Amino acid sequence: MTSHEAPPYEVLWVEEARALGGALERAMKAPAIAVDVEANGLFVYRPRLCATQVAWEEGEKTVVLLVDTLATSAAALDRLLGPDGPTKVLHDLTFDARMLAEAGAPLARVRDTSVTARLLGQKATGLASLLAAELGIVLDKRFQQHDWSRRPISPAERRYLGDDVAYLLRLDRALAAKAAAVDIEEEIEEECAYKLRAALAPPRETRPAYVRIKGAQKLDRPGRAALRSLVAAREAIAEAADVPPFKIVTNEILLELAARRPTSIRELGRVPGALSGRAGRHAARWLEAVTRGAAEGDVPPDERAHFEVAPIDRKEIARRRELESKISTFRRAEAKRRGVDEQAVLPGHCAQDVASILLTAAGEEPTETLARIAAIPGLGAKRFERYGKRLASLLSAPGEAAAQAQGSGPREAS
Repeated sequence: MTSHEAPPYEVLWVEEARALGGALERAMKAPAIAVDVEANGLFVYRPRLCATQVAWEEGEKTVVLLVDTLATSAAALDRLLGPDGPTKVLHDLTFDARMLAEAGAPLARVRDTSVTARLLGQKATGLASLLAAELGIVLDKRFQQHDWSRRPISPAERRYLGDDVAYLLRLDRALAAKAAAVDIEEEIEEECAYKLRAALAPPRETRPAYVRIKGAQKLDRPGRAALRSLVAAREAIAEAADVPPFKIVTNEILLELAARRPTSIRELGRVPGALSGRAGRHAARWLEAVTRGAAEGDVPPDERAHFEVAPIDRKEIARRRELESKISTFRRAEAKRRGVDEQAVLPGHCAQDVASILLTAAGEEPTETLARIAAIPGLGAKRFERYGKRLASLLSAPGEAAAQAQGSGPREAS
């Protein structure tokens, strides 16, 4: 499929909010719409939502709406994308959901074709791979890392935008038919809802950016203070230049500067890359940051806990590994019995939550353990009804629960 061919769908290109009305009325009548967004995160300090694509079907015809969300606020799509609109079909919704929520058009009622593919046990779950495998459609992916804030948008770029949503509804139906054949539709619905909630939840990672740099934990106290100062300097430079921080200087270079703590341009030059490209333009800032951080001697007291090594409870680690092994054995056996993928039986995030619950369940009432299992995010009522008691039974002697999963003991109806 080449970009210079006429697309096999109707295209509506909208740059003004007043031109959206008729298109939105048409889209609202559809039972489902496909949604995708494009931003410019590889090119700026704070990404902006640059384009939003919506596709729906009218009889045998597919209609693709391309909205220039630099010229038109995405908030105008709020009703269509919210709970009152049709079902929204996306592929790997996390980024789309966050960008749309920030722009004033939060998603609701979603299906994610990447989730369906994963729970079906597909190995290649990228959109291009799935479209090729399921529908024989080959996408032109040359604009995958394009700067979507650039205007005007060329015909080839519009074709790329349209193709990313034009076939999603067909793909969704093809995958849904496979899911229905193995009776995992409810599990997929639960996982899609979980993924949307997770995308819109506050980030779990609350550590400062410099602490998250690989290798930071190995620095001495003046070194980590220097790294903290260097990262702050990079953030200030990147924000002022409106470019991503990694385009100013890499984490690896900052880590090396913090470890060596150069005091002159000559010493700075001994760190590979420190005087090259954009990094080299700010050599004085790096020396200043290193000097300031090293002089402080350590990071502030309230951040030192991030560098403390928690005492290792070897018995607890061994117990958790034992529980994780039993959960894994259960998942494998049940997946084989039902002829489904292990993720359909119990997604990885649920398996981790089950292990955490069982690790602290010794001595508590069985009803309390069951209540905690039932409340696991993303588990869902169907899985709990089918597996709740069996998961709780994994606290029993090694081998017993696994034997039940393989069919030698009692099990609930499935």
